[in-house]
Amino acid sequence: MGVFKPLSFARRLWKSPDKRVGPARFARRLVVTAKARARKPISIVPSSTRIWPHRAPNAPKDSPVQVIAPLRPAAYPRVPIEPLVDPAYWRNLPAKLERPSFTDVTPEKMVAAQPGYEGLLPEHVRSGWSHVGYSCLGMYRKIYIDPPKTALPEGYNLLMIDGGLVASATHIFGVYALAPPGTGDPAARRHKHPSFRRTVDLYPTHGAIWSAYCARLPKMAQQPTKLKVYNDPRPGARRASVLRLPIVPVAVPHPPTFHTLMQFIYTYRKSVLINTLLPCEGFALPPDQVTDPPPETTLPRYAEALAQKSTLLRLCQLAKNVHGAYRNMVCLGVVEPRMWDAIDYAWAAVLAAMDLVAKKVDAEMASD
Repeated sequence: MGVFKPLSFARRLWKSPDKRVGPARFARRLVVTAKARARKPISIVPSSTRIWPHRAPNAPKDSPVQVIAPLRPAAYPRVPIEPLVDPAYWRNLPAKLERPSFTDVTPEKMVAAQPGYEGLLPEHVRSGWSHVGYSCLGMYRKIYIDPPKTALPEGYNLLMIDGGLVASATHIFGVYALAPPGTGDPAARRHKHPSFRRTVDLYPTHGAIWSAYCARLPKMAQQPTKLKVYNDPRPGARRASVLRLPIVPVAVPHPPTFHTLMQFIYTYRKSVLINTLLPCEGFALPPDQVTDPPPETTLPRYAEALAQKSTLLRLCQLAKNVHGAYRNMVCLGVVEPRMWDAIDYAWAAVLAAMDLVAKKVDAEMASD
């Protein structure tokens, strides 16, 4: 909806040669127009598509624009701003995160999202997905839901410049945070928290692989493909494809780490998950191999590297990454053992690093 500009509206009325409006009548017309605009519904969803011309950094100013790409939202910070606990109470953290038990996923949900996978076992789809060639597309956009509205749109337009990726994506996950306790229903939340709004992150993805990983996700039926191609009339420009995909609402406790789980699902690598949850300058686990050393060999080195580069506060912030991913996995009902092994490794590494830093601080205080 456009922005109401009373000055431009007044200028348009006074300059009109065939309409002479006096000050009193103009004021009344201004009020009537404002009321008419206020009665119109306010859209909570931004424009579905927007073609954004992007020029290469070193390209001359008179060169034609070659790329059409969607506007990307800012990514979440790799290190959370708020720590999981106060650094003074880090010893109250559990020594190990409890691994829940879920019933295995049903192949029917996977087949509903991708009928071509009929007859395949979910564990085979999980282990073989990284060899298919699908890419993790990342966050596409953010939309906002204001109370008392609670519903997401049924579909969303995905603007892409790569036809192969457009043809492969099947769903868009609308990821949002669970409502905090005590907020009540949407109408009560609006009365108690007038400025409360819910941010929804949109992730284009493939419903079949999520159905093979998560036991608690709803059944995602594949929708008929709706594709439209926009040709840019400028010389040398590329055409953009707009794909209409269904939105699947996904409520998780910690949305910032959802994309981290998504990276593991597309790569099937524990090292990717651990390195993303616990970024450490100058140290990273190598890509997974068949002959990987046991965790008892690499974990002390990882913890020592974290302790050398981090303070106790930063380690408590990184612990929030691990704990947030753990809560998301419990909420989604992840059944893949390798994913849980990576969470156990990351949690043990950050606790060991905290212990090293705490001992170093105690030794410095004792020497003083």
